[in-house]
Amino acid sequence: MALTTLLCAAALTASALGWTTPPTATVLNGTYQGVNADTFNQQFFLGMPFAQQPVGDLRLRAPLSLNTSWTGTRDASNYSAICPGFPTSAGGPNDDTGYELSEACLTINVIRPNTVTDSSSTAVLAYIYGGGYSMGGSADHRYNGSWIVQRSMEMGTPIIFASFNYRVTAFGFLGGQEVHDAGLENLGLLDQRLALHWLQENIAAFGGDPTKVTIFGESAGAMSIANHLTAYGGRDDKLFRAAGMESGSPTTENYPSIAQLEPMYQGILSRAGCANATDGLSCLRGVSYDTFRMATNGTGPWQPVIDGNYIPYSPTELLKEGKLVKVPLLIGANTDEGTSFTLGKGINTTEQLAAGLLKGYPMLSNASIAQIINLYPNVPAEGCPYNTGDGLLPTGYLDKVAASIGGDIVMVGPRRFLAQMASYYAPVYSYRFNQLPINYTMESGVGHFSEVCYVFSNPQMTQNPLGNRPRDITLANLMTSMWVSFAHGLDPNNNFVAGAPYWPSYADGPKNMVFQLTGLGASSFVEDDTWRSEGIAFINTLGPELQH
Repeated sequence: MALTTLLCAAALTASALGWTTPPTATVLNGTYQGVNADTFNQQFFLGMPFAQQPVGDLRLRAPLSLNTSWTGTRDASNYSAICPGFPTSAGGPNDDTGYELSEACLTINVIRPNTVTDSSSTAVLAYIYGGGYSMGGSADHRYNGSWIVQRSMEMGTPIIFASFNYRVTAFGFLGGQEVHDAGLENLGLLDQRLALHWLQENIAAFGGDPTKVTIFGESAGAMSIANHLTAYGGRDDKLFRAAGMESGSPTTENYPSIAQLEPMYQGILSRAGCANATDGLSCLRGVSYDTFRMATNGTGPWQPVIDGNYIPYSPTELLKEGKLVKVPLLIGANTDEGTSFTLGKGINTTEQLAAGLLKGYPMLSNASIAQIINLYPNVPAEGCPYNTGDGLLPTGYLDKVAASIGGDIVMVGPRRFLAQMASYYAPVYSYRFNQLPINYTMESGVGHFSEVCYVFSNPQMTQNPLGNRPRDITLANLMTSMWVSFAHGLDPNNNFVAGAPYWPSYADGPKNMVFQLTGLGASSFVEDDTWRSEGIAFINTLGPELQH
């Protein structure tokens, strides 16, 4: 794939004209040649395999470490293809649109300041993208880490940015009885785990310190990190020293059972021509890429499962028992997450509200449903999207209530629960993102994914643009600086931003940093994390019912 960012394109131009000698790095398997971005004082090493590619007989198997070495240099100047995925309803543009797709996608990227050498000991920030486990890739323009690295250099606290691909949809999260019996669930999470092992073994070759790796991600990326925190019952393999989680927590997941996944698995077998095979997985490995991919088209949703191993049992119980990797955390959610995770639209009666709850969470008891509805009364001024007054959404009389409940179940409640549990063991910095983006609507509010362009300080015109309003650029600078400060020194407060509010640890009292900078001058501040306390507290008691 051609480089997909302006920064990388500039680097290629400089290299092609011979302005500088391309950088090299020698990892365990051989030497890579990257590219210089002289204008930005950075160097890129892109598309480096961290595993044997999961093609042919390695499809639908746990990832394997590289088993070859080479002499000379290999090119690392371009992002690889991203792992193939389909959105849950496979129609129209999605995160994969415009990118090359291939099963040979398990690659990693490193962006470093050009002052860093293999003798440096630089902190590392490794990003795991979201996309509902059904799409996404590290080549996505929105996840360009160059602006984060640039800000770290300006602060005098340089960091290295890393990102990598992992398998999604059925390629990475196939489920069913045969898959379970073979121990081949959660392959996408195992891909991520192997990439983190690769960093431990190789990041020093790029000037990174393997003991100073912070992982961060958004949505499914944050949920993935949640699963790494509790993996194998909280076993600490020293793969990271801190974690940042934007809109995703251990109890966010809705873990499907084998029985729930079996019909989807049988449907894929049938469409792939494997319905009568004695070994369905072997048959699926033997069909063409196009046949397998089309057999999964329109299926889903895709997500991790409780496999009794990597995810041994309910993450709610794991957190209660303190079975998590005990490292500093930076976690948060957006004010109006519920506009993306509503119980439904066109809801006008409490009966429809109850039906929406039961459809999304079939293990909920009637008593639990009744209590949730009781704790979320229809008061439009207190509904989601918040801060919109007494107005109702035109789609339904109770749609604000449905969005409030949905957002608190999926994102806000789990974030609060994680902050409460994890802060017993290590510092936790919790936030609420409250900035209306340039392309918002009343119906979306400060919705899911809104914060990503601010964290990356990414000015590129994507479908989620930062834009050119001075207040957005100023807020982005604050957020990027705090994320860099956390990755560099495990504390977001060493951010070199004049007038920045102090971000207290959650253990000092349940508080959130509220990120905002409005046109009327209202700036970021610290709030008590006590709003909607009764409803969220009750939701957080329902782990087994909500997680199946």
